[in-house]
Amino acid sequence: MTAPLTVVTATAAADEQQAIRETLDQLRAKAGSAAIRGGLLFHTIGYDAAQLQALLREGLPGVPLLGATECAGTGVTGGGFKTGKSLVGWWLAGDGFRFGVAAAEKLGDPVALGRQLANRALEAGGFGASQARFAIVNPTPGDEESILHGLYTELDRRVAIIGGSAADNDLSGQWRVWTHDFVSGNGVAVALCDWPWRIAINYQSGYLPTTKRGKVTRAEGRVIHEIDGQPAAEVYDTWLGGKLDSFLRDGGTVLGHTTMNPLGVTRGLFGGIEAYVLAHPERVIVPEKALRLFTRIKEGEEVVMMSTSPEALVARGANVARLALSRAGLQPEQIVGGLLVYCAGCMLAIQDKMPHLFADFERTIGGVPYVAYFPYGEQGCVLPRQVDHGNLMACVLLLSAEE
Repeated sequence: MTAPLTVVTATAAADEQQAIRETLDQLRAKAGSAAIRGGLLFHTIGYDAAQLQALLREGLPGVPLLGATECAGTGVTGGGFKTGKSLVGWWLAGDGFRFGVAAAEKLGDPVALGRQLANRALEAGGFGASQARFAIVNPTPGDEESILHGLYTELDRRVAIIGGSAADNDLSGQWRVWTHDFVSGNGVAVALCDWPWRIAINYQSGYLPTTKRGKVTRAEGRVIHEIDGQPAAEVYDTWLGGKLDSFLRDGGTVLGHTTMNPLGVTRGLFGGIEAYVLAHPERVIVPEKALRLFTRIKEGEEVVMMSTSPEALVARGANVARLALSRAGLQPEQIVGGLLVYCAGCMLAIQDKMPHLFADFERTIGGVPYVAYFPYGEQGCVLPRQVDHGNLMACVLLLSAEE
């Protein structure tokens, strides 16, 4: 048997054919004789997902794949932050574990879809729900909360979930999710693995709560109409010190104005510290002065204005990994690979500082093979056995080959 390992590939080739040639050459050179059990591919919209899929399926027949577009660039071991056209792969190889993938269009009941995908991925991997150890979820934006609920109705609550919603560069809907037999701009792809060794996982906001808070008194889906009985955007603007005054009159997209001070909802205490899921205010809706978010907040929940700084966002990559290792009782030398999901909105706010983030992250995990990508929403568990979809979050999965 070959020991489990992870392999990272990266290319910025000009076209899909050259990108896949470089990917396969790197994979074969690094994996050697180890069998490739599955691959996770993340790329910018400069590459056509359907062409990448067809070329990889030809070059790696029978290997389950999960792919997604993401925003602006990628992060990878030894290469740091790459902007522009890029394709990275995180490959699981060796023996002793199984890997299954399933995908479908987002049609009908999203909860039922989540249940269906969990069962299909388990069947594809050839193992039962009690054997699954981690799940990787890549939806296109929308209904993530319900899809996650469906997944968790079929999976054991001890299954670690990490994920990121597919992205593009400008919210124009050019995002794609794909597998070895599926490509869609309105779908969900899920991978499950029965990894029998130790893992470390962490999903956190990294933001701090302020004293500005209120109760959501009217909400519908991802729109908050009222906080404490007042127009939500008006209340939020007061908390921000008038930063959104012009939007209260004209409406419009406020993403760039709200990244440092999103709304947070507590999920309870973890290790004596309040665990928050963040919601990124995306648009002011006039004339009612409502707030549209990238995640769902329910009536009756208390929202808190959160706060961060560019320096804190840079430090968060290493911090999320450090806390994952600590909670799992693992040292960097025990890790064989890692996956970092880091919100696109946060990345864009500190884009010139991203090389520092990745240098610190890489040092923290001991330089093992890792891939990072930048989605439009992040999925994970801020509390054990409680899965959430949030915005402006960071999550990390670190794999060990030790029992």
